[in-house]
Amino acid sequence: MYHFILNPNASSGKGKKAFDEIKPILSSRNIDYRLYIFENREELSETISDLSSPANAKVNHIVVLGGDGTLNLVLNYIKDFTKVKLSVLRVGSGNDFARNVGVGKDIKKCFYHLIDKPETIELDYGVAEYVNLDGEAFKRRFIISSGIGYDADICEEASRSRLKKVLNTIRLGKLVYLFIGIKQVFTKKGAKAIIYFDNGRKIRLRNMFFTVGMVHKMEGGGVPFCPYADPLDGKLDVCVVKSANVLKLLLEIELVYIKKHLIFSNVTNYRCRSYRVALSKPQWIHLDGETPAMVKEAKFTSESGIRFVR
Repeated sequence: MYHFILNPNASSGKGKKAFDEIKPILSSRNIDYRLYIFENREELSETISDLSSPANAKVNHIVVLGGDGTLNLVLNYIKDFTKVKLSVLRVGSGNDFARNVGVGKDIKKCFYHLIDKPETIELDYGVAEYVNLDGEAFKRRFIISSGIGYDADICEEASRSRLKKVLNTIRLGKLVYLFIGIKQVFTKKGAKAIIYFDNGRKIRLRNMFFTVGMVHKMEGGGVPFCPYADPLDGKLDVCVVKSANVLKLLLEIELVYIKKHLIFSNVTNYRCRSYRVALSKPQWIHLDGETPAMVKEAKFTSESGIRFVR
């Protein structure tokens, strides 16, 4: 049986349209399924918690009809990874996870592949531990990436952008990240930072533009900040960028799309199982594009155990 998780608000209602495409296939094949349409996080939390309960005698197959934000929520509500298999149909505006794992845009084609020629792989995910400005401690998972600084600022502004909603209706939602990204180059204020890696290495930054730990290669609508990240190696790839003059940063943003940003001295990639960032002043943190808080310190760790089926 397939358990479909539908976010009716994902990318201007494309989740429902996607399910309408595959519903005839389910009927013609006499495939058992349940459809869960959640209106709030509490409903989603209860559903995923039940499906992934350690008390379950069987493994439930969850198929997400939503974007990276919905996937992030599902990941965080899973109680026992051994009790679920996870799939996704490409519905959201960014779709970075689907793009990273090779799930195409053609909903019907991808679903036929899922039911006729399923491929199962065990994927890594990340865990971020941080304290918000009210002193509350959190531990949350991320399936693609988690960053502090510039890329998180873009996500925070995009979440409030009316332009994103307009562009989503014409399937150009990811352009909002580019527009805001260029704007942020001119307005972003960096921070002093110390980054501690699990091998004992420590780097000090007088003015950190941003840092991001990535499970997969691309985030933010297909931006390959860590072009060599491997979701099967048990590690995070970490991109660290020091502040520079505006023209240099704009050039780096342009070249990142062709994976040439690492030629610059202020851009560095590292690989580790865990690392910690300590900041001189609060900065936004994002997890798969969601921005829950401003932080002065955070720890990031790679974990394994997602049974993904495509």
